[in-house]
Amino acid sequence: MKAARVALFFAVIAVLFGTGFFAHDVLAGTPPNFAALGRITSTSAARNSQTPVETFQHHYDLILAKHGDTTTPDKLRDAAMGGLVASLGDPHTNYLEPKINESFTTETKGNYTGIGARLGEDPLGAKIGVVFKGGPADKAGLKPGDVITKVDDFDASGKEVDKIVDRILGEEGTSVTLTLIREGQAGVQSLKIVRRQILIPTVESKMLPGNIAYVQVSGFSEPTPMQFREAVNELDAQHPNGLIIDMRSNPGGLLDAAVKMLSLFVSDKPVVTMKERGGKTMTAQTDHGQVLGINYPITILMNEDSASAAEIFSGVMRDYKKAILIGTHSYGKASVQNLFQLPSGASAKITIAKYFLPATGDISRKVDEDGTYIKGGLAPDIKVEIPTKGEWKFGEPGKDPQLDRAIQYMGGSKQG
Repeated sequence: MKAARVALFFAVIAVLFGTGFFAHDVLAGTPPNFAALGRITSTSAARNSQTPVETFQHHYDLILAKHGDTTTPDKLRDAAMGGLVASLGDPHTNYLEPKINESFTTETKGNYTGIGARLGEDPLGAKIGVVFKGGPADKAGLKPGDVITKVDDFDASGKEVDKIVDRILGEEGTSVTLTLIREGQAGVQSLKIVRRQILIPTVESKMLPGNIAYVQVSGFSEPTPMQFREAVNELDAQHPNGLIIDMRSNPGGLLDAAVKMLSLFVSDKPVVTMKERGGKTMTAQTDHGQVLGINYPITILMNEDSASAAEIFSGVMRDYKKAILIGTHSYGKASVQNLFQLPSGASAKITIAKYFLPATGDISRKVDEDGTYIKGGLAPDIKVEIPTKGEWKFGEPGKDPQLDRAIQYMGGSKQG
Protein backbone atom coordinates (compact mmCIF):
# COMPACT_ATOMS: atom_id res chain seq x y z
CA MET A 1 0.00 0.00 0.00
CA LYS A 2 2.87 2.34 0.88
CA ALA A 3 4.62 1.56 -2.44
CA ALA A 4 1.43 2.40 -4.32
CA ARG A 5 1.19 5.77 -2.53
CA VAL A 6 4.82 6.57 -3.42
CA ALA A 7 4.23 5.65 -7.07
CA LEU A 8 1.10 7.81 -7.12
CA PHE A 9 3.05 10.73 -5.60
CA PHE A 10 5.72 10.67 -8.34
CA ALA A 11 3.07 10.27 -11.02
CA VAL A 12 1.33 13.40 -9.79
CA ILE A 13 4.68 15.27 -9.71
CA ALA A 14 5.37 14.18 -13.30
CA VAL A 15 1.94 15.36 -14.45
CA LEU A 16 2.35 18.71 -12.69
CA PHE A 17 5.87 19.14 -14.14
CA GLY A 18 4.67 18.35 -17.65
CA THR A 19 1.70 20.69 -17.29
CA GLY A 20 3.91 23.52 -16.02
CA PHE A 21 6.57 22.91 -18.65
CA PHE A 22 4.10 23.12 -21.54
CA ALA A 23 1.95 25.89 -20.04
CA HIS A 24 4.10 28.61 -21.57
CA ASP A 25 3.78 27.07 -25.02
CA VAL A 26 0.01 26.59 -24.71
CA LEU A 27 -0.56 30.14 -23.50
CA ALA A 28 1.61 31.44 -26.35
CA GLY A 29 -0.50 29.50 -28.85
CA THR A 30 2.42 27.31 -30.00
CA PRO A 31 2.70 23.51 -30.04
CA PRO A 32 4.32 21.93 -26.97
CA ASN A 33 8.11 21.71 -27.28
CA PHE A 34 8.63 17.97 -26.76
CA ALA A 35 12.26 18.21 -27.98
CA ALA A 36 13.12 20.63 -25.18
CA LEU A 37 11.50 18.34 -22.62
CA GLY A 38 13.51 15.46 -24.00
CA ARG A 39 16.77 17.35 -23.59
CA ILE A 40 15.99 18.23 -19.99
CA THR A 41 14.90 14.72 -19.05
CA SER A 42 17.77 12.97 -20.82
CA THR A 43 19.79 10.73 -18.55
CA SER A 44 23.24 11.53 -17.24
CA ALA A 45 24.56 8.55 -19.19
CA ALA A 46 23.23 10.01 -22.44
CA ARG A 47 24.88 13.35 -21.72
CA ASN A 48 28.17 11.65 -20.92
CA SER A 49 28.07 9.89 -24.28
CA GLN A 50 28.18 13.20 -26.16
CA THR A 51 31.29 14.04 -28.16
CA PRO A 52 33.10 17.30 -27.28
CA VAL A 53 31.60 18.89 -30.39
CA GLU A 54 28.09 17.84 -29.37
CA THR A 55 28.63 19.12 -25.84
CA PHE A 56 29.87 22.46 -27.17
CA GLN A 57 26.92 22.74 -29.57
CA HIS A 58 24.48 21.95 -26.76
CA HIS A 59 25.83 24.65 -24.48
CA TYR A 60 26.29 27.12 -27.34
CA ASP A 61 22.60 26.76 -28.29
CA LEU A 62 21.52 27.01 -24.65
CA ILE A 63 23.55 30.19 -23.98
CA LEU A 64 22.43 31.83 -27.19
CA ALA A 65 18.79 31.00 -26.41
CA LYS A 66 19.00 32.40 -22.87
CA HIS A 67 21.26 35.42 -23.57
CA GLY A 68 20.57 36.25 -27.21
CA ASP A 69 19.72 39.81 -26.25
CA THR A 70 23.16 40.44 -24.71
CA THR A 71 25.45 38.51 -27.03
CA THR A 72 25.82 37.37 -30.63
CA PRO A 73 26.93 34.15 -32.36
CA ASP A 74 30.18 35.88 -33.40
CA LYS A 75 30.97 36.94 -29.82
CA LEU A 76 30.32 33.41 -28.53
CA ARG A 77 32.49 31.93 -31.28
CA ASP A 78 35.39 34.28 -30.53
CA ALA A 79 35.11 33.67 -26.77
CA ALA A 80 35.05 29.90 -27.30
CA MET A 81 38.03 29.96 -29.65
CA GLY A 82 39.96 32.24 -27.30
CA GLY A 83 39.36 29.84 -24.41
CA LEU A 84 40.26 26.82 -26.54
CA VAL A 85 43.62 28.31 -27.52
CA ALA A 86 44.32 29.70 -24.03
CA SER A 87 43.86 26.20 -22.55
CA LEU A 88 47.14 25.19 -24.22
CA GLY A 89 49.03 27.31 -21.68
CA ASP A 90 51.33 28.80 -24.34
CA PRO A 91 51.52 32.61 -24.08
CA HIS A 92 52.64 32.82 -27.71
CA THR A 93 49.77 30.76 -29.13
CA ASN A 94 46.83 33.11 -29.64
CA TYR A 95 43.44 33.38 -31.28
CA LEU A 96 43.17 36.68 -33.16
CA GLU A 97 39.63 37.95 -33.57
CA PRO A 98 38.78 39.33 -37.05
CA LYS A 99 39.48 42.98 -36.18
CA ILE A 100 42.71 42.16 -34.36
CA ASN A 101 43.77 39.81 -37.15
CA GLU A 102 43.22 42.57 -39.70
CA SER A 103 45.49 44.93 -37.75
CA PHE A 104 48.10 42.20 -37.24
CA THR A 105 48.13 41.39 -40.96
CA THR A 106 48.54 45.08 -41.82
CA GLU A 107 51.52 45.38 -39.46
CA THR A 108 53.09 42.20 -40.85
CA LYS A 109 52.70 43.18 -44.50
CA GLY A 110 53.78 46.70 -43.66
CA ASN A 111 51.43 48.47 -46.05
CA TYR A 112 47.87 49.75 -46.25
CA THR A 113 45.84 52.45 -47.99
CA GLY A 114 45.40 55.58 -45.90
CA ILE A 115 47.02 58.91 -45.03
CA GLY A 116 50.22 57.80 -43.26
CA ALA A 117 49.83 58.62 -39.57
CA ARG A 118 49.48 56.88 -36.20
CA LEU A 119 46.61 57.96 -33.98
CA GLY A 120 46.15 57.83 -30.22
CA GLU A 121 43.27 58.45 -27.83
CA ASP A 122 42.04 61.92 -26.94
CA PRO A 123 38.77 63.06 -25.28
CA LEU A 124 38.08 65.34 -28.25
CA GLY A 125 38.67 62.65 -30.88
CA ALA A 126 42.04 61.23 -31.92
CA LYS A 127 45.50 62.66 -31.33
CA ILE A 128 48.20 62.39 -34.01
CA GLY A 129 51.20 60.57 -32.54
CA VAL A 130 53.39 60.02 -35.62
CA VAL A 131 53.24 61.37 -39.16
CA PHE A 132 55.06 59.19 -41.69
CA LYS A 133 57.68 61.19 -43.54
CA GLY A 134 56.78 61.80 -47.19
CA GLY A 135 53.26 60.38 -46.81
CA PRO A 136 49.98 62.09 -47.75
CA ALA A 137 49.40 63.40 -44.21
CA ASP A 138 52.93 64.84 -44.08
CA LYS A 139 52.53 66.55 -47.46
CA ALA A 140 49.13 67.96 -46.45
CA GLY A 141 50.61 69.54 -43.30
CA LEU A 142 49.30 67.24 -40.56
CA LYS A 143 51.53 67.42 -37.47
CA PRO A 144 52.12 65.30 -34.35
CA GLY A 145 49.94 66.64 -31.53
CA ASP A 146 47.07 67.66 -33.81
CA VAL A 147 43.69 66.43 -32.54
CA ILE A 148 41.17 65.21 -35.12
CA THR A 149 37.63 66.20 -34.11
CA LYS A 150 35.80 65.26 -37.34
CA VAL A 151 36.40 62.91 -40.27
CA ASP A 152 34.33 64.26 -43.16
CA ASP A 153 30.91 64.63 -41.46
CA PHE A 154 31.64 62.08 -38.72
CA ASP A 155 31.94 63.60 -35.24
CA ALA A 156 35.03 61.99 -33.68
CA SER A 157 34.54 63.42 -30.19
CA GLY A 158 34.27 60.66 -27.59
CA LYS A 159 34.62 57.91 -30.19
CA GLU A 160 37.01 54.94 -30.04
CA VAL A 161 40.23 55.38 -32.01
CA ASP A 162 39.53 52.24 -34.07
CA LYS A 163 36.24 53.70 -35.28
CA ILE A 164 37.95 56.95 -36.22
CA VAL A 165 40.68 55.08 -38.09
CA ASP A 166 38.04 53.08 -39.99
CA ARG A 167 36.62 56.37 -41.28
CA ILE A 168 40.05 57.63 -42.36
CA LEU A 169 40.99 54.48 -44.27
CA GLY A 170 39.56 54.01 -47.74
CA GLU A 171 40.29 53.33 -51.39
CA GLU A 172 43.45 54.70 -52.98
CA GLY A 173 42.89 58.00 -54.79
CA THR A 174 39.86 59.01 -52.75
CA SER A 175 40.03 61.94 -50.36
CA VAL A 176 39.15 62.48 -46.72
CA THR A 177 38.66 65.81 -44.95
CA LEU A 178 39.93 66.10 -41.38
CA THR A 179 38.77 68.82 -39.00
CA LEU A 180 41.40 69.35 -36.33
CA ILE A 181 42.59 71.43 -33.42
CA ARG A 182 46.23 72.48 -33.30
CA GLU A 183 47.96 73.63 -30.13
CA GLY A 184 48.82 77.32 -30.22
CA GLN A 185 46.28 78.13 -32.91
CA ALA A 186 42.78 79.46 -32.33
CA GLY A 187 39.73 77.71 -33.75
CA VAL A 188 39.74 74.66 -35.97
CA GLN A 189 41.14 73.99 -39.41
CA SER A 190 40.43 71.51 -42.18
CA LEU A 191 42.82 69.41 -44.22
CA LYS A 192 41.81 67.51 -47.33
CA ILE A 193 44.08 64.50 -47.79
CA VAL A 194 44.15 62.06 -50.71
CA ARG A 195 44.54 58.45 -49.61
CA ARG A 196 47.58 56.60 -50.98
CA GLN A 197 49.34 53.27 -50.51
CA ILE A 198 51.40 53.59 -47.32
CA LEU A 199 54.55 51.68 -46.42
CA ILE A 200 54.71 51.55 -42.63
CA PRO A 201 58.18 52.74 -41.56
CA THR A 202 59.88 50.31 -39.19
CA VAL A 203 63.39 51.78 -39.58
CA GLU A 204 64.65 55.24 -38.62
CA SER A 205 68.23 56.46 -38.95
CA LYS A 206 70.47 59.44 -38.24
CA MET A 207 74.08 60.43 -37.58
CA LEU A 208 75.10 60.96 -33.95
CA PRO A 209 77.91 63.05 -32.45
CA GLY A 210 81.32 61.52 -33.08
CA ASN A 211 80.27 60.49 -36.59
CA ILE A 212 78.40 57.44 -35.28
CA ALA A 213 75.65 55.94 -37.44
CA TYR A 214 72.39 55.09 -35.64
CA VAL A 215 69.61 52.84 -36.97
CA GLN A 216 66.51 52.10 -34.91
CA VAL A 217 64.36 49.09 -35.90
CA SER A 218 60.88 48.97 -34.36
CA GLY A 219 59.63 45.70 -35.91
CA PHE A 220 60.19 43.04 -38.55
CA SER A 221 57.61 43.30 -41.35
CA GLU A 222 57.90 42.56 -45.06
CA PRO A 223 59.31 46.01 -46.01
CA THR A 224 61.78 46.12 -43.08
CA PRO A 225 64.80 44.54 -44.88
CA MET A 226 64.53 47.04 -47.74
CA GLN A 227 64.17 49.97 -45.33
CA PHE A 228 67.10 48.69 -43.26
CA ARG A 229 69.39 48.26 -46.29
CA GLU A 230 68.58 51.75 -47.55
CA ALA A 231 69.26 53.28 -44.13
CA VAL A 232 72.58 51.47 -43.65
CA ASN A 233 73.74 52.31 -47.18
CA GLU A 234 72.88 55.99 -46.72
CA LEU A 235 74.79 56.16 -43.45
CA ASP A 236 77.70 54.08 -44.76
CA ALA A 237 78.23 56.64 -47.55
CA GLN A 238 79.11 59.16 -44.81
CA HIS A 239 82.01 56.95 -43.61
CA PRO A 240 80.95 56.60 -39.97
CA ASN A 241 83.24 55.49 -37.16
CA GLY A 242 80.73 52.92 -36.00
CA LEU A 243 77.16 51.70 -36.31
CA ILE A 244 74.61 51.40 -33.49
CA ILE A 245 71.53 49.25 -34.22
CA ASP A 246 68.77 49.89 -31.70
CA MET A 247 66.55 46.83 -31.11
CA ARG A 248 65.11 47.98 -27.79
CA SER A 249 61.39 47.34 -27.29
CA ASN A 250 61.25 45.62 -30.67
CA PRO A 251 58.65 42.80 -30.34
CA GLY A 252 59.93 40.97 -33.41
CA GLY A 253 57.90 39.81 -36.37
CA LEU A 254 58.83 37.87 -39.48
CA LEU A 255 61.75 35.44 -39.30
CA ASP A 256 62.33 35.89 -43.02
CA ALA A 257 62.86 39.64 -42.50
CA ALA A 258 65.56 38.94 -39.89
CA VAL A 259 67.27 36.45 -42.21
CA LYS A 260 67.39 38.99 -45.07
CA MET A 261 68.85 41.63 -42.77
CA LEU A 262 71.47 39.22 -41.43
CA SER A 263 72.41 38.42 -45.04
CA LEU A 264 73.90 41.94 -45.22
CA PHE A 265 76.52 40.89 -42.65
CA VAL A 266 77.09 37.13 -43.04
CA SER A 267 76.82 34.94 -46.13
CA ASP A 268 75.62 31.31 -46.32
CA LYS A 269 75.45 30.87 -42.56
CA PRO A 270 72.85 29.14 -40.36
CA VAL A 271 70.57 31.60 -38.57
CA VAL A 272 68.39 29.34 -36.41
CA THR A 273 67.71 25.64 -36.14
CA MET A 274 64.02 24.99 -35.53
CA LYS A 275 62.92 21.79 -33.81
CA GLU A 276 59.30 20.70 -34.10
CA ARG A 277 57.50 18.60 -31.49
CA GLY A 278 57.75 15.49 -33.62
CA GLY A 279 61.54 15.79 -33.74
CA LYS A 280 61.80 17.20 -37.26
CA THR A 281 64.40 19.97 -37.64
CA MET A 282 64.69 22.84 -40.11
CA THR A 283 67.45 25.42 -40.54
CA ALA A 284 67.10 28.97 -41.80
CA GLN A 285 70.20 30.27 -43.57
CA THR A 286 71.42 33.65 -44.80
CA ASP A 287 71.54 34.43 -48.52
CA HIS A 288 74.66 34.38 -50.66
CA GLY A 289 76.35 37.47 -52.07
CA GLN A 290 74.45 40.16 -50.13
CA VAL A 291 77.14 41.16 -47.60
CA LEU A 292 77.90 44.88 -47.29
CA GLY A 293 81.51 45.99 -46.93
CA ILE A 294 81.24 47.33 -43.38
CA ASN A 295 84.61 47.47 -41.62
CA TYR A 296 83.78 49.49 -38.52
CA PRO A 297 82.46 48.28 -35.15
CA ILE A 298 78.77 47.52 -34.63
CA THR A 299 76.87 47.58 -31.36
CA ILE A 300 73.28 46.49 -30.79
CA LEU A 301 71.11 47.99 -28.04
CA MET A 302 68.50 45.75 -26.42
CA ASN A 303 66.27 45.44 -23.38
CA GLU A 304 63.75 42.99 -21.89
CA ASP A 305 61.17 44.02 -24.49
CA SER A 306 63.45 42.96 -27.35
CA ALA A 307 61.93 39.68 -28.48
CA SER A 308 61.52 37.10 -31.22
CA ALA A 309 63.10 38.25 -34.52
CA ALA A 310 64.89 41.07 -32.68
CA GLU A 311 66.60 38.47 -30.49
CA ILE A 312 67.42 36.30 -33.50
CA PHE A 313 69.06 39.20 -35.34
CA SER A 314 70.99 40.36 -32.25
CA GLY A 315 72.04 36.88 -31.13
CA VAL A 316 73.21 35.77 -34.58
CA MET A 317 75.19 38.98 -35.08
CA ARG A 318 77.03 38.28 -31.83
CA ASP A 319 77.44 34.56 -32.51
CA TYR A 320 79.30 35.39 -35.73
CA LYS A 321 81.29 38.13 -33.96
CA LYS A 322 79.76 40.93 -36.02
CA ALA A 323 78.48 42.96 -33.07
CA ILE A 324 78.43 43.28 -29.31
CA LEU A 325 75.26 43.70 -27.25
CA ILE A 326 74.70 46.62 -24.85
CA GLY A 327 71.80 47.18 -22.46
CA THR A 328 69.90 44.59 -20.44
CA HIS A 329 68.86 41.00 -21.12
CA SER A 330 66.33 40.38 -23.89
CA TYR A 331 62.91 38.74 -23.44
CA GLY A 332 63.73 35.10 -24.23
CA LYS A 333 61.12 34.13 -26.83
CA ALA A 334 62.62 31.02 -28.40
CA SER A 335 59.59 29.73 -30.27
CA VAL A 336 58.28 29.99 -33.83
CA GLN A 337 54.62 30.55 -34.70
CA ASN A 338 52.63 29.98 -37.87
CA LEU A 339 49.53 32.00 -38.67
CA PHE A 340 46.53 29.94 -39.74
CA GLN A 341 43.78 32.00 -41.38
CA LEU A 342 40.20 31.00 -40.51
CA PRO A 343 37.08 31.40 -42.70
CA SER A 344 35.56 33.89 -40.25
CA GLY A 345 38.31 36.44 -40.89
CA ALA A 346 40.03 35.50 -37.64
CA SER A 347 43.27 33.56 -37.35
CA ALA A 348 45.11 31.27 -34.98
CA LYS A 349 48.78 32.01 -34.26
CA ILE A 350 50.14 28.65 -33.14
CA THR A 351 53.59 27.65 -31.90
CA ILE A 352 55.06 25.04 -34.25
CA ALA A 353 58.71 24.83 -33.20
CA LYS A 354 61.45 25.93 -30.84
CA TYR A 355 64.52 27.64 -32.23
CA PHE A 356 68.20 27.53 -31.30
CA LEU A 357 70.86 30.09 -32.19
CA PRO A 358 74.12 28.98 -33.90
CA ALA A 359 76.42 29.35 -30.86
CA THR A 360 74.24 30.64 -28.02
CA GLY A 361 71.72 27.82 -28.42
CA ASP A 362 68.55 27.94 -26.34
CA ILE A 363 67.47 31.35 -25.02
CA SER A 364 64.06 30.28 -23.63
CA ARG A 365 62.64 32.54 -20.96
CA LYS A 366 62.20 31.01 -17.50
CA VAL A 367 59.83 32.56 -14.93
CA ASP A 368 58.65 31.69 -11.42
CA GLU A 369 55.08 30.96 -10.31
CA ASP A 370 54.28 34.68 -10.27
CA GLY A 371 55.61 35.17 -13.79
CA THR A 372 58.72 37.00 -12.60
CA TYR A 373 61.79 36.61 -14.82
CA ILE A 374 64.40 34.12 -13.58
CA LYS A 375 66.67 33.61 -16.58
CA GLY A 376 66.77 33.37 -20.34
CA GLY A 377 67.06 35.73 -23.26
CA LEU A 378 70.33 37.19 -24.51
CA ALA A 379 72.72 38.46 -21.86
CA PRO A 380 74.40 41.75 -22.85
CA ASP A 381 78.17 42.00 -23.29
CA ILE A 382 78.02 45.36 -21.54
CA LYS A 383 75.19 45.71 -19.04
CA VAL A 384 73.66 49.17 -18.72
CA GLU A 385 70.45 49.75 -16.81
CA ILE A 386 68.03 52.59 -17.49
CA PRO A 387 67.71 54.61 -14.26
CA THR A 388 64.35 54.52 -12.49
CA LYS A 389 64.64 58.22 -11.61
CA GLY A 390 65.49 61.26 -13.64
CA GLU A 391 64.72 62.22 -17.22
CA TRP A 392 65.84 60.03 -20.08
CA LYS A 393 64.77 59.45 -23.67
CA PHE A 394 65.47 56.58 -26.06
CA GLY A 395 67.73 57.53 -28.94
CA GLU A 396 68.77 60.95 -27.63
CA PRO A 397 72.46 61.37 -26.71
CA GLY A 398 72.94 62.70 -23.20
CA LYS A 399 69.51 61.44 -22.11
CA ASP A 400 69.92 57.75 -22.97
CA PRO A 401 72.51 55.95 -20.80
CA GLN A 402 72.55 52.82 -22.99
CA LEU A 403 73.06 54.84 -26.16
CA ASP A 404 75.72 56.95 -24.45
CA ARG A 405 77.60 53.80 -23.45
CA ALA A 406 77.49 52.54 -27.05
CA ILE A 407 78.85 55.88 -28.31
CA GLN A 408 81.58 55.69 -25.69
CA TYR A 409 82.45 52.17 -26.82
CA MET A 410 82.72 53.35 -30.43
CA GLY A 411 85.17 56.01 -29.26
CA GLY A 412 87.54 53.29 -28.11
CA SER A 413 86.67 53.06 -24.42
CA LYS A 414 85.91 49.39 -23.77
CA GLN A 415 85.69 49.37 -20.00
CA GLY A 416 82.51 47.54 -18.90
